[in-house]
Order: sequence, then structure tokens, then C-alpha cells
Amino acid sequence: MPAQGRVHWTNEAGPPICRERPNSVYGGLVLAPHRVRSSLVILAVCATVSNARAQSEPQAAADDAEPAADTATSPSDPAVDTSAVSRQVSPPAVPPPVPPPPLEVEEAEYARRSVELVPQLALVTAFCRAGAVSSDTCAGVTSGGAAGLVALWRVAPHLAWGGTLDVTAFQYRPPERLGRDRGAAGSVYLGLVVRGYFLEEGPLDPYVQLSVGGAAAGTAFDEQNGARYEETGAGPGFQLGFGADFYLGNHLRLGPGLSFTQFTVDKIRRCRSGGEGECVDVPKDEHGYLDSYASLVLRFTILLGDET
Repeated sequence: MPAQGRVHWTNEAGPPICRERPNSVYGGLVLAPHRVRSSLVILAVCATVSNARAQSEPQAAADDAEPAADTATSPSDPAVDTSAVSRQVSPPAVPPPVPPPPLEVEEAEYARRSVELVPQLALVTAFCRAGAVSSDTCAGVTSGGAAGLVALWRVAPHLAWGGTLDVTAFQYRPPERLGRDRGAAGSVYLGLVVRGYFLEEGPLDPYVQLSVGGAAAGTAFDEQNGARYEETGAGPGFQLGFGADFYLGNHLRLGPGLSFTQFTVDKIRRCRSGGEGECVDVPKDEHGYLDSYASLVLRFTILLGDET
């Protein structure tokens, strides 16, 4: 007897055993008794397959969504702002390390430097060597003032050498018995100098110095007849001095000093000023001559060059 309906259970992707195929008349299901046990087994299998499919569909949907997201943000899509994506994905650029600034070498305080320029001013006192007969040649020559310049190369903290120049003007008041008027006197010294220092650091810089060179000294005056004459002597000489400078800064020192200048005169030459007339030699041993002077010096030292 034909069944009014046969049921086949299946999953859409499973076997045809679970697919339902209804007859034209749905009045019920006709199942043979011996098939009840088989039908229950088939139902259990179909339920297990359905549950497995239900669990796999969300995972498949998520897997399908990831490529879509990647495609949406692909740099090849012209509608996407690739710079924004790059800013989000690329790590921030790390700037190169900045090199440390060069080390600044500080100048040493009270540094001794290789070059010293020493302008100087001085108060001087002249000394007259008397002659066998008189000292008329230099009588009346007294104190005065001087200006000079010393240039030194300090080869070591305790030693320097260079040159010196002194120009001196003295007061000259001739004795009345000579009948001379408008007297003037002066000297010039030029020599090589060696200076030794006691300290190589600190704000005080004491020293001694010795110079060897030559000097010229003389007087000028008007005779009673109105003619003006000059009497000059020249010869080798030396200068000995000492002093102490105080630092006012890294490149300036100031300090006092004492010096004594001695020179030897071979002869005294007397000439009329202006080149008029001939010159005559005056015996120095008869009427004396100016042969030395002492100086109280104020020295300004300008420091240049590298440290010694």
C-alpha cells in the first residue's frame, strides 16, 4: 500500500537522506515500525550536522569580512587616503641624533702669554760725572720724564727676550756763571733685553731684566751771542731693572718698576744748531758729561698670543 508521504532528512549540504519530499497529500507520515530506530539515528545525525554548520557560518562570515576590510583600505584604491593609512601603519620617523656641541676651552686665569707689549712712563733723575776741571757740560741737568716701549717674546713661563727703547727729557738750568740760556737736555737708549720671571701663575708677576745696547745724551743751550749750541755724547750702555705687574684681566697687566741706565761716552761733540759752522770735540774728562740716570717706571703690559 502506497505511503501517503515519505520523509528524507538532510542538511542542504548533506546527503539526500535528510531531505523532505512531501507527497501531494499531507495528511501525516507513514513509518514502518522497524524503521523507527533507524529514523531516530538519522535524526540525531542530522541534528549534529546542523549544529556544526550553525557554528561554522559566523566564523566563515568573519573570514570573509577581513579580506573585504583589507581591500577597502588597500593603497591601490583611489578612494582611500593612502597618506592616512601610512601614518597609521608606518612607525614614526626617528630623527638622527644631534651631535654634542664642541667643548669650549676656557682661558686660564692669569695666563702667561707668548707676546708682551709694554708701553711705559717714568720719572727720571740724571747723574753727571764731573771732569778734571769742572762739570760745566752737565751741571744743572736734573730730573725729568721718559716714555718707552718694550717688546718681549716670552719663550717660557720664566723667560722672555726682546728689545727696548727709552726717550728721556731732563730739566736743564745752566749755572749763571756760564752765561747760557734756554737749556734743554735729553737722552735716547736702544737695546736688547732679557727678562726673568719668578712666578708662572697667579695674579702677581714679578721680574728682573737686563738690557745691553747703546745710548746718546746731550744738552742744548743759547750762548750770550745768541747762537744755539748742542753738546752730545754717545756710546755703549746697559740697563738693569726690576718690577712687579698685577693682572687687571687676561690680557692686561699694570705695575711699577725701577731701572738704572748707565752708558759710556767716548767724547763730547759740540755743534752749532741748524748745521751752521763746524763741530768741535770737547774733552769729556775736563768738563764732565752726563753718563747715567735712574727711573721710576709705570708699565702697562698688553698680553697677546698663546699661553706659554
